[in-house]
Amino acid sequence: MRAFCPPKNTPEKDMVMTPVYLAKEIIEHFNPTGRILDPSRGEGAFYDNFNTDDKDWCELAENKDFLTYNQKVDWIITNPPWSKMREFLEHGMKISKNIVYLTTINHYTTKRRIRDMISAKFSLKEIYCVPTPKKDFPQLGFQLAAVYTQRNYKGDTKFSYSPNFS
Repeated sequence: MRAFCPPKNTPEKDMVMTPVYLAKEIIEHFNPTGRILDPSRGEGAFYDNFNTDDKDWCELAENKDFLTYNQKVDWIITNPPWSKMREFLEHGMKISKNIVYLTTINHYTTKRRIRDMISAKFSLKEIYCVPTPKKDFPQLGFQLAAVYTQRNYKGDTKFSYSPNFS
C-alpha cells in the first residue's frame, strides 16, 4: 500500500536549485519593489535577478541563516527548503509584508499553515502555477507554484498559470 504523505525530506534533498529562467519568470510576474530578500540564495537564481540594489540574501550553506535574520524587508522571494516550510513561513511573516515561496501548493494548505497565516494576519493572494522543471527537480506529482502571501490582504485568492504551463 502506498503512503498518502511523502517521506520527510533529508537535507540533501532540500538543496534543489531553481533554474534561472524560472526565477526570472517569477520575479517578472510579481514585480517586487522596495527591499527584497532571498532567504535561500543557493546559486543565486532569484537574488542575481532582482532588479534592484536594495536586496539581501541568506544561505545556510554559507553560515547566513534566514531563521536568525531580523531586518525588515518589503518582499521575500525564494525556493525554500521544503522540509523547513513551516519555519520559513513563520519567520517570513515576522519580517516581511509580501512572501513568494516556490513550492508545491500542498505546503500551504495544511490546517496548521492556514492557522499560522490567520494568526499573523496573512492571506494567500495568488497561487501562480508553474511547470515543474524536468532537470534536477523533484517529480512528486504535486503542483509546483509560486505562492504569494501578503499581510493584511482581504481579497480573493487569484489562481493563475505560467504561460509555459502545459
